[in-house]
Formats: sequence, structure tokens, C-alpha cells
Amino acid sequence: MLAVERRNIIEKEITARGNVLVAELAQKFGVTTETIRADLEKLERQGVLVRTYGGATIVDAAEPDAVSERDIINYEGKQQIGNAAAKLVRDGETIFLDASTSALHMARCLKNKTGLTVITNAEKIVTELAPCENIKVICVGGALNPKNMSFSGRAAQKCIRENYYANRFFFSCRGVTRARGLADSSEDEAEIKKAMLDMSESAVFLCDRNKLGRLGVPLIAGLERIDAVVTDVKLTEEWTQVFGGYDIRIITAE
Repeated sequence: MLAVERRNIIEKEITARGNVLVAELAQKFGVTTETIRADLEKLERQGVLVRTYGGATIVDAAEPDAVSERDIINYEGKQQIGNAAAKLVRDGETIFLDASTSALHMARCLKNKTGLTVITNAEKIVTELAPCENIKVICVGGALNPKNMSFSGRAAQKCIRENYYANRFFFSCRGVTRARGLADSSEDEAEIKKAMLDMSESAVFLCDRNKLGRLGVPLIAGLERIDAVVTDVKLTEEWTQVFGGYDIRIITAE
């Protein structure tokens, strides 16, 4: 295969998926990782993508607003992450869950827990767990975002900061970069996550492959604020070193 043909395929793949990983592309095309990095460098000069640690992301890739649209992106990977994250939760704990689709997948795996208290701003998580008599569900209220089906705003932030404290906070966001840390695509959602982060003993980042190296605004927090990462892909050496430098536990979902 000619290099130009390979780069055309890479461009189509990143347009469809939002990002690509060097190791996956090298295996797919049967070439070295150095060859793929050279392809990505050329595509970056053409304005097609932005190179990241271990891969690349599409330029100005927009995150869908509707939770139903986001839920189908990397559905299998988020299922794996949700299942692995749920195994970290002990009976009797109090946890925060944000309005991410990864947290929704996790909520679906919590139904056999007992004595659990779940505090969330996500209407879909409330609905998912409402039939579970063994789980206490608390919704923080606030202004409803009908696309994201989440509650946010000052009232929701105040409710969290003045009334609740959790053992752990499980969340996702638009993306994570080494230089800037965790970032989102919505100011309201970012502020809710900051409040939950501040009112938790520890934090677990639900990081599917589409989040790695992906830029976002506004910022939520630096990597020093999280204690564990649950991901659906074997991390590159670069990302392993990044998270390891902050003593962050890495859990690869299977």
C-alpha cells in the first residue's frame, strides 16, 4: 500500500472515530509505529488532526450534546469500563456519579450492591437505579439540561457543597492531556464535577480511548486530583508514565 493511500484511510478513520492510536494503526497496516507517527505528522501539517500522546485527535472534534448520541460512541468500551468501575464499589459506600455516559454504564452494573448511596446530577442514572430498593439515590436538583438530561447551575453546586460528602467520585469528561489535565466541553458540567471532586475522599476517572489526548474547555482539574483511571485500552508507554508520575492507579477493563 502506498503511503498516500494509508494516510487517506487514516483520515477517514479519524473523521469517523474522533481519534486514532499509533499502536492500533501500526498493527492494522503492518508497519512500524515510526511509520505511523510520520503519517500523523504529515496529516497534522495538513490540518487534518492534532497529534497526542500515543495517537491523534480530530481537529475541533465536537462532542454531541444529546446523551443518547454520546451513549452509542464506543458503547462496548464504556460497558467494559462501567463493569470494571462498579467492581471497585463496596457495599455501604456513598459515591458521586456525574452525568457522563460512562457513569451511566457504571450505574447499570451497580444494581446488586447493598446499602449503597448514589448522589448524581444525571436524570438517566436516577431513572436507572430508581427500582433498586437496596440503593439510596439522591438527585442534586438544579436547572435541567434537556439534551444532556442533567441538572446543573448554582443551585446544584450549592446542594453538593453544603449537603453531601462521598467516599469516591466516578466521572468522565471531554478529554485528558498531559499538559492541561482534565477538561470538559460545558462550563456548567465542569463546575458540577469540580464540586463533586472537592466533596469526595477520592476520584476515579472513567477514561475510554476517545478521551486520551483530547483537548477541551473549560478545565476541571489537574491530574494530581485523581486517584485511579479505568480505561478500555492498553495504555501506551507514554500515558503509563504520565499517570504513573502522579501515582495514579491504572485499571484496564476487560
